[in-house]
Amino acid sequence: MKSKVTITALLSLIAYCVHLPAQTQTKTVKKGVKYDTIIVKHQPPVAKKPVAKPPAPVKPAEVVIPVPEFINQPYYYDTDGNKIIKLENANAIMATKKKTLGLKGAKQTLSMDANSSRTRFMAKKDIVFIIKTSGDVIDLTSYIKLYQFVPVDQKREVTINAKDGLLNDKDEARGKLINFSVKMISPDNYMVQLPDQLDAGEYGFVWVKNMELKEFVVYAFGIDWKSID
Repeated sequence: MKSKVTITALLSLIAYCVHLPAQTQTKTVKKGVKYDTIIVKHQPPVAKKPVAKPPAPVKPAEVVIPVPEFINQPYYYDTDGNKIIKLENANAIMATKKKTLGLKGAKQTLSMDANSSRTRFMAKKDIVFIIKTSGDVIDLTSYIKLYQFVPVDQKREVTINAKDGLLNDKDEARGKLINFSVKMISPDNYMVQLPDQLDAGEYGFVWVKNMELKEFVVYAFGIDWKSID
């Protein structure tokens, strides 16, 4: 009986071994899709260098010109320091001189004491003066004149008017009238601009609204050099 069981078990084992390869051959194995794997190294983004922008142009600050304290009185304007300087306040006498009882003519002169002014500047091309008016001046150049005075016998003198006589007079007029232009910079405030550079010498502004007067106020100054390098 025991031998029969052993033979039966042996036959079953053989049958199983024969059947196993068949099952292996008929089994279908699905193959998955193959993918290529690319490994990318992560790098932080490179920061771009900022492009330097040109600085915005700086507008120059507006220059506020000082206003004179007194009206109808010229002040020298220092353009470099943006300040005004008061001129010498002097009195001048108007005199009429006849020569040889008028045969050689006559001249009207304006003279003031001292042969030089205490207020002095060095000559430069852009000499500027500032005048504040009372507001009733229409044409400033018709009321105020700028003269170059000439030192004579410890005085400063300028010829205002001269008339020829019957006989020739070779005596030349002293000093001269200096032309200038006027520009309004604000209500009642004017800038006096000279067209040319002033020579060395003595000068003065004179109000000539009333030429019948015998005494006038002169706002005087002196120029020490003909030019500045």
